[in-house]
Amino acid sequence: MKIRFALAVVFMAASTLLSAQPNEAVRYMEKVGNSIGHLKNETWGYLRAATQGRSARTQERRRQALIRELDDVYKEIEAIGPFNGDDTYQKEVLNYLSLTSIVMKEDFAQIMDLEAIAEQSYDDMEAYMMANEIANAKMDSAFQIYKAGHEAFARQNNINLIEGEGDSRDQAIAKASAALSYYNEIFLIFFRANVQENYALEALNRDDIISLEQNTQALVAAADKGLAALDTMPRFNRDPKLINAARRLLEFYKKEGEETFPAMVDFYVKKDRFDRLNESIQAKDRSDLTQEEIDEYNAALEDFNDMVPVFNELNEESNEERVERYEDWEERVEEFFENHAE
Repeated sequence: MKIRFALAVVFMAASTLLSAQPNEAVRYMEKVGNSIGHLKNETWGYLRAATQGRSARTQERRRQALIRELDDVYKEIEAIGPFNGDDTYQKEVLNYLSLTSIVMKEDFAQIMDLEAIAEQSYDDMEAYMMANEIANAKMDSAFQIYKAGHEAFARQNNINLIEGEGDSRDQAIAKASAALSYYNEIFLIFFRANVQENYALEALNRDDIISLEQNTQALVAAADKGLAALDTMPRFNRDPKLINAARRLLEFYKKEGEETFPAMVDFYVKKDRFDRLNESIQAKDRSDLTQEEIDEYNAALEDFNDMVPVFNELNEESNEERVERYEDWEERVEEFFENHAE
């Protein structure tokens, strides 16, 4: 299952057009804005990789390239110097770049480590998602510093900032970031049940009936909770496909918990009974066996043999449906990002 990580929109220009007679202050702002604008290409490449399900670790080269670009832009802004001896605006731009660089260097390095274990438990995944949110919040705060300084400089120099929708790259970054945030909400809703299913399957492979029963109950509870959450989840741009795909997965988990796994538990109970009787029978001489023991053994053997094809069929059908539901989910996710993040 692919994990998609979100990167906040932090490299958009504070305004998209300057309206004033060309003067020194306007040219200074344009020069600063052009340097900041160089970051957009690296940002877009990093964000596009996230929408395509590439892990943070596989995007390490892009992260390092973005860090280098931040450092280069920092030097460019330093070289531009203060405006007429006033370095207030320059310092706020440099502060923004410095804070963003720290987050990219430190926070996203931690995110890579968390990503490596994210799928082991719901808590691990939640910690990974939370680390993403914290990093994004830090970068958004840094951007607000830049934006405030940008607007203050314009006011002080009687420059009229005309707000617009931004260029196509700004819009693309904003669009992809919004789609990622929505996807992550949906993903966490069904991931809790996904983890419980994994625990149940592990118990099944260990022939651990007690653990299987416990995790089956937890699976049903998680599926019910997820389905209830999806019922109140708004559609993204009126598109219900991602919600519907998550719902089909959760309905499959619920079916496993209420029908498939209980039937498998029944099989293992019968298997355990047969194994114990068989061990007891094998430990005695045939001449020492009572008719009652023989009848009990034969009944247990018949029950076990009757359940084998039932178990195999259940297991095969469940595995096939699981593959179908996961493939359906991944297809809908790809479709979602093609429609809403391109």
